[in-house]
Amino acid sequence: MAAATAFSRDGFDGVAVDDIARAAGVNKAMLYYHFGSKQDLYREVVRDMLRAVGGAVAAIARSDAPAPAKVERFIQAVADLRESRPWFPPLMLREMSAGGPRLDPDTLVLMKAVFAAFAAILEAGSAARDFRRVNPVLAYMTIMGPLMMNAVRERAAAEPGRAHLPMFAAVDRHELVTHMQQTALRMLTKDRSR
Repeated sequence: MAAATAFSRDGFDGVAVDDIARAAGVNKAMLYYHFGSKQDLYREVVRDMLRAVGGAVAAIARSDAPAPAKVERFIQAVADLRESRPWFPPLMLREMSAGGPRLDPDTLVLMKAVFAAFAAILEAGSAARDFRRVNPVLAYMTIMGPLMMNAVRERAAAEPGRAHLPMFAAVDRHELVTHMQQTALRMLTKDRSR
């Protein structure tokens, strides 16, 4: 998606609708006809990802799987969706670091649905005595932060002259997902040795 890539690369204020239209191979008037404004187009880009993530993680939360498996599937789903929409982490991190000025109530409802599914998984795990009680916001940040940051780290690593820097070394996607799954389960699982 041309708009998503442009917003991700240059931020909302750094993108002109003319540039998006040119990259998409459409007339600028057509963009305005379908989206109304640049801000509406931007919100649709964000909502597209949030709807996809929300649908995937809600299905995981509703499943009959044990809570530890749900957490693993949650992480895998986020990683898979990030892979299909590589523009999302940089765009969302940029938006959040600015204080979320373009996150309107409808977009926030979609964000809430993602978090609510995650919190439901934690609650089910706690009720089944698989997980200890944790602050769901802290647990969410512990899991989502590295997944999002790795995506922007990869973007920074792609810039010329950085391949030799250890912090920009390639990280295998499967290794990242496995690491995050193990980290999450260590954080959430009750210590049964006590």
